[in-house]
Amino acid sequence: MLKNKKIRVVVVVVLSLFLIGGASMAIIKGVEHLRIERKKRQKAESIKESKKEVKEQAEARQKIALWVVQHFEGPEPIKEIKVGKIRSYGILGSGGSAVSVMINNNEKYVIDGISVEKNGMPRGNAVYSDDINYVFDSKKTLNGIVVSYWEE
Repeated sequence: MLKNKKIRVVVVVVLSLFLIGGASMAIIKGVEHLRIERKKRQKAESIKESKKEVKEQAEARQKIALWVVQHFEGPEPIKEIKVGKIRSYGILGSGGSAVSVMINNNEKYVIDGISVEKNGMPRGNAVYSDDINYVFDSKKTLNGIVVSYWEE
């Protein structure tokens, strides 16, 4: 009788260990699955944000190029405008943002330090060479002008 009780206790303990181990494995698998799903979701959100950022940069380049066309002219008509990366200065952009532009793929026609607002609109401060003249004409558009990114 005592032997049967010991065997029962051992069987119950072994079964309990198997059940606890199985439950633990199921919990671990569930947590691992949740972790993988969270990483996938974060990656998708990151891709979505980067696409949004690229779109915003392209829109800002268009605004900057239009501003350049309306405010400057050179010895030859503007056919191409290369807009550099919008750079932020200071701590967390507290020093403002600026961009450089090259006209007609000619380094003589570079306009540096165009101040840019957070929405991508230029503010009017710029440094340019004597070959470029400041002339304001708000009727000019980007028709026939190629706008591209410039790796400075």
